[in-house]
Amino acid sequence: ATASSSTTCLNCICIDCKLVTRCKAYHFVETKHEQPHLNQDPDFSPREGSPTIHVNIRTIRNTDDLERERERMWKEHAQQTKEAEEKAAGDKDGPLYGSETYDLAPQVVYEYDVVKCEDYIEDKGC
Repeated sequence: ATASSSTTCLNCICIDCKLVTRCKAYHFVETKHEQPHLNQDPDFSPREGSPTIHVNIRTIRNTDDLERERERMWKEHAQQTKEAEEKAAGDKDGPLYGSETYDLAPQVVYEYDVVKCEDYIEDKGC
């Protein structure tokens, strides 16, 4: 299965913390979510034992997720088939294969959310 982390931190308390732009823990969460960093070089580390980060691992939650997975798998299949056909254009008797082995298994999504932090300073909309 393919690993992805493209969702955003909608359940993460960091977005309402005064220290979010300086925090190394939030920088970690941004990295895991493959999001642009608020600060490339954060200088604040939460105290030892904090924060508490929940990691949610899921595949298909509902019909919409299932449909997106089907679309992703067929798109990947079509891309690899096209590449294989282009590659084999001069060799009619050779094997037909793309440049990559594609994965038709559903994507696994990892969501990282800070749910508790001893250094949290509320600043909604900061």
